[in-house]
Amino acid sequence: MSETRSLGRRLRDQVHIELWAMTVGAIVNGVLGSALVPRPLRLLGYRAFGARVRSGNIFPGLRIYGTLRNVEIGRRTFLNAECYLEAVGPITIGEGCQFGPQVMIVTSHHPTLPDGRVSRVAQGRPVVIGDRVWVGARAQILPGVRIADDSVIAAGAVVARDCPVPGVYAGVPARLVRETTVVAEPA
Repeated sequence: MSETRSLGRRLRDQVHIELWAMTVGAIVNGVLGSALVPRPLRLLGYRAFGARVRSGNIFPGLRIYGTLRNVEIGRRTFLNAECYLEAVGPITIGEGCQFGPQVMIVTSHHPTLPDGRVSRVAQGRPVVIGDRVWVGARAQILPGVRIADDSVIAAGAVVARDCPVPGVYAGVPARLVRETTVVAEPA
């Protein structure tokens, strides 16, 4: 009897969590992502729902799925229209980054179980993007990736592993095409 009650409570709690997530998702993605919402108001809205966003340069159409507390965006970072952040795991985007339209960052991973099957439960792997990183249109950054400061990710690239040195990364999967030298900005 108590096992049935406990299962009922767990199901009720799960329904409450999912309804809350759908409501927040509708507000964040439907309202805050709208072109009708001014950028300063959009910034305040993301902050109110737990995202650590320090840049007002977020264009309309940003979709965030997962926990907003997992999203951190640095100062002077620009996200162009229709970017997609799947925040099952933490996403950290540094300062002064530039994202083209429809960039996708995915953090969920489905591990292989001991019996060889793929788990149905997603696990989050953090994505860390350094400072002054440029990401071209429709690039995809996959779970667990770290991108070095001052790197460039070409349009359409699929970043499946770390980009450890400053440079230009292109292709599917993305590979280092050319190392870049970092020039200090004048004081």
